[in-house]
Amino acid sequence: MRGRAPLSLDDCRCPVCLEIFMEPVTLPCKHTFCKSCFLETVNKATLCCPMCRKRVSTWARLNSRNNTLVNQELWKQIQTCFPLQCQRRLTGQEAEVDQAGTGTHTGRDIP
Repeated sequence: MRGRAPLSLDDCRCPVCLEIFMEPVTLPCKHTFCKSCFLETVNKATLCCPMCRKRVSTWARLNSRNNTLVNQELWKQIQTCFPLQCQRRLTGQEAEVDQAGTGTHTGRDIP
């Protein structure tokens, strides 16, 4: 990342599911969501950003058709910076929230 601070776990948290981004989708309004969260939101409502309500219908149709919804650069950075959290999400395991609320894994699975 040129000229940017390193990603923090909080920078990579989806505002819909509150988990680390999985296949992040960055909308033209600059809000980012997990691909599945974005698709679920637009399937249940209008094609608007869940945060600012800006219409993204044309953008979403074009990027869905071109298979370019996922912000590949951000997705690669997240996988590089947070491999354990990504693996846990992919396998359906929940991260245990530490006292600071950062969602770091302490080595114990939550029952």
